[in-house]
Amino acid sequence: HNVLESDPWSWPFMVYPMRMVGWDDSSIKYLEIGNPFLWWGSATVCLLFPLQLFYWLVCWQRKCMSWRSTEFREYIDGAMILWGGWALHYLPFFAMGRVTYIHHYLPALYFGILFLAYQIYNVSSWYLSERSLRRVLFTCATTALFGFWWFSPLTYGWNKPIADLKGMQWASSWPVYKDQFEL
Repeated sequence: HNVLESDPWSWPFMVYPMRMVGWDDSSIKYLEIGNPFLWWGSATVCLLFPLQLFYWLVCWQRKCMSWRSTEFREYIDGAMILWGGWALHYLPFFAMGRVTYIHHYLPALYFGILFLAYQIYNVSSWYLSERSLRRVLFTCATTALFGFWWFSPLTYGWNKPIADLKGMQWASSWPVYKDQFEL
């Protein structure tokens, strides 16, 4: 690897965000980093969905589900469109014989985030009261906004020494303070 390329397996969990420009104290620093809550949450629901689907299809076949068949079908149709969009935009990169970068994951991430919201809303609405559902949705929205606010200096540019920006190194592989591929 060099400082720019990354393998597709690392994209859903944002293992190697990409530095966009120079990183000296006088440069404006940009890091191609997203909201970790959204990246990690969407990766989790997208990767676990095939297991969830298998479990529910077995339950549906054995008639041990309390869902009406139309209710189950509506959920599966929406889930398959969103998960399918994620899979079709992500999985082909494993077969590519070219250099790959984290920004290649962004179209798949779009579907992943929509799928995360779909899963949170549907699963919560099945098991929680209306009041509890609102609390879950408020908590999720607040968490997403916090992640956006926290990482916005790196996303929109930081023109001061990077040491002044504390608490940005959430994973040891992130090149926030030190680039592991630096020559």
